[in-house]
Amino acid sequence: MNGVVLSITAAVQDEANRILRGSGSWPTAAAGLASKILQRDATLSGGPFDRPVTNSTAALLRRTPELSAYGYVIDLAPAETVALWVDEIEHLRGREIYPADRNSFIFNPVEILGVSFGLCSEKVPTEHREWLAGIILRGFSQGQFKTNVSRFAALSALHLLDKEKAKSVVVPAVAISGLPTHEVIVAACIDFAIGLPGGAVVGDLEQDLLKRLLSGAVSINDEAEAAALLILVNRVSDRISLSSPDNAVDQIVALCRRFPLFAERLRSRQQHRAPFEIKDEYDVQDLLHAILKLHFDDVRPEEHTPSYAGSSSRVDFHLPKERVVVEAKMTRASLGQKEVANQLIIDANRYRTVPGVETLICLVYDPEKRCQNPTALERDVEASGAQLCVKAVVCPQGL
Repeated sequence: MNGVVLSITAAVQDEANRILRGSGSWPTAAAGLASKILQRDATLSGGPFDRPVTNSTAALLRRTPELSAYGYVIDLAPAETVALWVDEIEHLRGREIYPADRNSFIFNPVEILGVSFGLCSEKVPTEHREWLAGIILRGFSQGQFKTNVSRFAALSALHLLDKEKAKSVVVPAVAISGLPTHEVIVAACIDFAIGLPGGAVVGDLEQDLLKRLLSGAVSINDEAEAAALLILVNRVSDRISLSSPDNAVDQIVALCRRFPLFAERLRSRQQHRAPFEIKDEYDVQDLLHAILKLHFDDVRPEEHTPSYAGSSSRVDFHLPKERVVVEAKMTRASLGQKEVANQLIIDANRYRTVPGVETLICLVYDPEKRCQNPTALERDVEASGAQLCVKAVVCPQGL
């Protein structure tokens, strides 16, 4: 069964990556939401959304699709566009937000979230954030949000803008199993970008969407949906690997892929406590050691390898029972893609002479995205193995 699931999720992964890599104009509302989804997950980053944000115009920003698109990236936009964006928000405040024809950004999940993200920026006066929070509250009191997805989006937007006001809104929970597939995907986009408020849905959103994927009932229509489904299938693949203790290599690779999630969690602490910072390779090694000890009984650090090309090296972690060695690197100013690739290729040649070692797994933590082509780095390192199986993981990784 796992083989069937992995085959289907791999196909979805390929299609989602194709859509994301082929993304054209930047920013757009769908691409902006996709960027928020990828940022929040932390295992993926960048790709087509690492491009500079160019200037817009007042005429374009009067259209709410453009206004919402720049809301997602307001902190990256040029100062002159930020000023125009704020001006257009002031104009928006003079319009009827709940028109009779319901042709308003307030009912469009992607647009209301984009405007809300923009209003949460420190570059935007707080009075505008308070205005939209009040408008959303009024909409709930008047029963304006008549569809499930418009309620999901409005409630999540309100949580972004004002958590205290959001607590006063009571909406009936919706059973995920009864929603059309398109609405489930939109709910997943919202959940992965912000987090659906507790009690908004009944059922397991991810499991329901996975079942629909396996039944072939899901198509991908834009970048936001591609990002959400990519996150979903990556999580499914990781869970299968992590739940397969007989395959230690896949398990360790999955743990390495998820290392950025662990690092991100350490940076976001409760009660305003100082974040745990990962400053160098030694921090990466210490954290990876702790992670491996949670899953494997015998993890031995600092085993020495025989000399190669006139020098010797130290293995970061040796798992003798699994016949695996794990090497951890962290990029820095003096250790970019070329340098780290050269080091790991040399290490692969060293480790093939170590008795009882069949696999080398290389984690390259690249938080500043110094690796311009992480896929090529992984491929080059893995191809250097010869008699040794080599697995390379660069993370977080762009698309």
